[in-house]
Amino acid sequence: MQVQSQNTNATLWRASWAWISVEVAIVLAIFAAAGAWPTPDSNEAHYLTKARHFFDPSWCAGDFFLESQDAHDVFYWLVGPLAAGLPLPVAAWVGRWLGWLSLAIGFRHAVRPLLETPLARLLAAALFSLALRHTTAAGEWVIGGCEAKVFAWAFVLWAAGEIALGKFSGAWLALGAATALHPIVGGWGMIALLLASSPRFWQQTSLSRGDCLRLVSGTVLAAVGVVPAFGLASDADAAQQAAATTIYVVERLPHHLLPRTFADGFVARHVLAILLWCALSKIGPTDASRSLARTRLRAFVFAAIAISIVGCAIALLEPLAPGIVHQGLRFYWFRLADGLVPLALATAAAAGLCAAGSPTDQGRWRRFTVAVVSLLLIVDTANESRHWPLPWRADVTARSDTKVVAGPWRDSCEWVCQNLPVDSCFLTPRGAASFIWRTGRREVVAWKNIPQDSRSLVEWRTRIVDCFSRSDTLHELERSTAALGFEQMHRVAQRYGATHAILPLDVLASPGFPPGGKGLWTQLYANDGYAVYRLNSDPIESPPPATAP
Repeated sequence: MQVQSQNTNATLWRASWAWISVEVAIVLAIFAAAGAWPTPDSNEAHYLTKARHFFDPSWCAGDFFLESQDAHDVFYWLVGPLAAGLPLPVAAWVGRWLGWLSLAIGFRHAVRPLLETPLARLLAAALFSLALRHTTAAGEWVIGGCEAKVFAWAFVLWAAGEIALGKFSGAWLALGAATALHPIVGGWGMIALLLASSPRFWQQTSLSRGDCLRLVSGTVLAAVGVVPAFGLASDADAAQQAAATTIYVVERLPHHLLPRTFADGFVARHVLAILLWCALSKIGPTDASRSLARTRLRAFVFAAIAISIVGCAIALLEPLAPGIVHQGLRFYWFRLADGLVPLALATAAAAGLCAAGSPTDQGRWRRFTVAVVSLLLIVDTANESRHWPLPWRADVTARSDTKVVAGPWRDSCEWVCQNLPVDSCFLTPRGAASFIWRTGRREVVAWKNIPQDSRSLVEWRTRIVDCFSRSDTLHELERSTAALGFEQMHRVAQRYGATHAILPLDVLASPGFPPGGKGLWTQLYANDGYAVYRLNSDPIESPPPATAP
C-alpha cells in the first residue's frame, strides 16, 4: 500500500509539473507574439553590441560609444559570451527566448496566488500583453528584445508573486536580483516593497535563518547593480554633471522622464487604467487567502503609483529650480508603475471574468463574456503577427531601422561589412541605429547610442552638434552631416578620425557638397538610397562650385 501511494504521488507530481509547463509555454507564446520583431530591436543594437565589446574589447576597438563607461555590468557578464560567440542576430533570438521564458515564469508566479484556474491566468497573460502596449504613461516596455530590462522585469514579476504569498524575504531577494541586472527597474521595486510593507501582510512572525540569508543576499545583489551606477558621474566635475543631466532629461529622453513632454494621451489612459483597476478590484474571489493575496499586491502597486505621483510633483517644480528638478527626474520615477499597473489591471479583469458563476443567466452571461474577450485577444494576437519576421516577409522592418530607408541601408551595411577594413570609422546618418550591429565597424556618433556616464554624455552631445546641428542645439537636426556642407563634413571627419561615410543620396544632391566628391573623396559603392565614401585626410580646401541643377 505504501509503495502504491508513493507511485500515485509521483504520478500526480509529474502531471502537475506537466500542466505547469504547458501553462508557462502558452504564456511564453503570448509574450513572444508581442515581442517578435526583426533583429535588431529598438535596444538590442545598443545592449548586445555593448555586451560583445565588453566580453571582447578587440571588437570595434576605439568606438566612442562602446568604450564609454558601462552601466549594466551583470547583464554584460551574462550575455557577453553569447553575443561574442554567435552572430548577433542569432544571439538576439537566443536571448529573446530566454527573456520571454523568464517573463512567463515570473508572470505565472505573480498571478498564481490571485487566480485559481489556468484559463484565468492565460487570460491575464494576454490582457497583460495588451495593457503593456496601451496603458503606460512614460512609454515603458516589459516584453521586448534581448536587453537587461526584460530579465529585470522577470524578477520583479516573481517578486510580485512572493509579495502576494506574504514572503517578504523572497520578494526582497528577487528584487535584489532585478537591481543587479537593471538598477532602475529593481531599485524602484525595492523602494516600493519597503513602502508597501506592513507586518500584518506577511506570513512570518519571526525571521528564520533562511529569511536572513535571503535578505542579506538581496541587499548584496542590489549593491552589485547600484554601486557602479552611482559611479557613472565620478570622473566628471560639477559643471559636466549638470550639463549631462540637462542633456539626458531635457534634450535626449524627455519622453520617458519629463511629464510635460509625454506623448499625447499617455497620462490620461494610464490614469483611466488605474481607475478601471480600482473598479474591477471589487469583483473577484471572496475566499480569505486570495483576498489577502490581492490586498498585498494592491499595496505594492499603490506604492509604485505613489512613486509616480512624487515624480509628477517634482516635475511641477521645474520653473522654480530646473537644475535640481532635472537631476531628480533622471531616475525614471514612472517606470515601475508603467509595468505594475498593467499587471494589476490584467489580473483584476481576469479574476472578474472567471469568477465562479452560478448555473443561472448570470453564469451564462459570464461565460459568454469570457468567450468574447478571448476572441478579441486572439484577434489582437493576429494583429500583432504583422510584425513577425516570417521567412516570406522580407519587407518587415526592424524597429531599429525605422529612421532609415531599411532595404538600401541593410544593403550598404552588408557591403561595408564584406569589403572595408575592420578598423574603419564612419560618419553615418543621424537615424542610423544599427550600423555597428550590421557592420562591426566604428562610427563617430549615433543618436540612439547614448552613453550613460556624465563625461561621455557631454562628449556625445558635442559630437551630435558637430555632425548634425546648424544651431548648437539638439532641435531640428539634419539627417546627415553632408547636409551641413562639404567644409563642415570635412572638418568633422578630421576631428573625429572618420575614414569613411555612408551618405543618403538625396542629401548629396544639396548645394555645398561637391557632386561625387570631385575627386576629393572617393565613392566606393552606391545603391538607390545610400552611397559609401572613402574620406581622405588632406587639409581642408574650398570645394569646387556645385553644379547648378
